[in-house]
Amino acid sequence: MNGSDRGPAAHGSPVPAGAWVEITQVLLRAGGRAPNVPRDTAQADFVARIRGFLVAPARIGDEATVRTLLERSVTGRLSAENPRNPADFGDPVPELLRLGMEARRTLESSPR
Repeated sequence: MNGSDRGPAAHGSPVPAGAWVEITQVLLRAGGRAPNVPRDTAQADFVARIRGFLVAPARIGDEATVRTLLERSVTGRLSAENPRNPADFGDPVPELLRLGMEARRTLESSPR
């Protein structure tokens, strides 16, 4: 079992490397926002949510590194395993994500 077909990790149990996950990064702290944003917006951190394949096992809430579909390595706080699309397109299928990455590499390496 590679972990990608598991449900959300139980509290405290590690999410395995290779799992499709979401991390969060605080890009701007609440006090560092532009002065012309609405007050309620200024009082909240500006947070990025990044999805990718977990590089090493980690627990929800820990700092973790992911490899995105565009092959970038990004580090942040692990927030979810196998996250759903917020527009509710259904559960992600990690196998299809991996196949898409393989297809991209094949197309990029083939002579034109």
